Amino acid sequence: MKRSILTTLFLCAYIALSAQGYPFQNTSLPENERIRNLISLMTIDEKISCLSTRFTVPRLGIYGTRTIEGLHGLAYSGTANWAVKGPKASPTTTFPQAYGLAQTWDPELLRRIADWQATEARYLAQSKRFGTGGLIVFAPNADLGRDIRWGRTEECFGEDAFLNSVMVTAWVKGLQGDHPLYWKTASLMKHFLANSNENNRTYNSSDFDDRLFREYYSYPFWKGVVDGGSQCFMAAYNKYNGIPCTVHPVLRSVTMNEWGLRGIICTDGGAYRQLLTTHDYYPSLDIAAAECFKAGITVFLDNYRAPLQEALQSGLISMKEIDEAIYGNLRVLLKLGLMDDSPNNPYSNIGISDTIAPWTKPEAFELVREATGVRMLTARQ
Repeated sequence: MKRSILTTLFLCAYIALSAQGYPFQNTSLPENERIRNLISLMTIDEKISCLSTRFTVPRLGIYGTRTIEGLHGLAYSGTANWAVKGPKASPTTTFPQAYGLAQTWDPELLRRIADWQATEARYLAQSKRFGTGGLIVFAPNADLGRDIRWGRTEECFGEDAFLNSVMVTAWVKGLQGDHPLYWKTASLMKHFLANSNENNRTYNSSDFDDRLFREYYSYPFWKGVVDGGSQCFMAAYNKYNGIPCTVHPVLRSVTMNEWGLRGIICTDGGAYRQLLTTHDYYPSLDIAAAECFKAGITVFLDNYRAPLQEALQSGLISMKEIDEAIYGNLRVLLKLGLMDDSPNNPYSNIGISDTIAPWTKPEAFELVREATGVRMLTARQ
């Protein structure tokens, strides 16, 4: 009889404890405490996995989110090899290219366009009909378009650092929203730094002094962080003063230590292995992986796992450094509301409580007309 009572009490206590969940799910706890708790619960393999573009820990109920391009509308479906195809494919609202949007000289219009884009991202990610979108948006492009021969000129807001910074800030604010705790989507700016030359762009060096760094090339990124609120960016392929941007000390010394960025710093696609192949900067991939961590990289858009495990086993990198890297990635999940089910998140019901796809609504067509009409009027002037 006593054993039965004790067993019952134990089960009740266990159920009550389970109902409370993990501390990282408790929204009343400080942000740092929640993230540290989650890291303490993760295995080594789970931590290494969270250095990819999908931060997911299914064992702990965290399913994360994908990344998506969004320079002038979500790049969701189509003919590209990364595009969503089949029954989950869908159109999205397309606006003028960023270079054209800059001609509006209207940061509030850009904020509204980015906000609409963020709504579509949430809808695609959360709707049962789709469920494959991404809440980490690769946008805006904060690079400066100094040479029309650059192959990605149309992605940026022009060559003027001030105009670019204003438009970048507006785009970041639109993507992330104005809630004090949660982001609508996460704005991941690109490509830091001075990535505006097409010829030999994977290994050439952009060389300039500290004044140009502060007042020109990094200025839009800085404003995107300190004024816009972005906590994410992508490092560029090229070198800056002879050092590949992927491992440049300014990632940590300036963007993290001075600007206060505590989120994602990712490589460009394939840039990690290009430290050996095009830059010829390191003798092996395990050393390259360790140096990426020391510089501040937190996400690899590349095949990194085996060399990283070798670097860990040989002592080139420590678990503490891995923990510090994934901290920023997990912080982004927390800001997106993907570490809890709080009713205070105003974006969690997009695509769930509403059933009308945003890109089919009259408001989408009106916003496109407004953006295109203002752009054409400005161009004529």
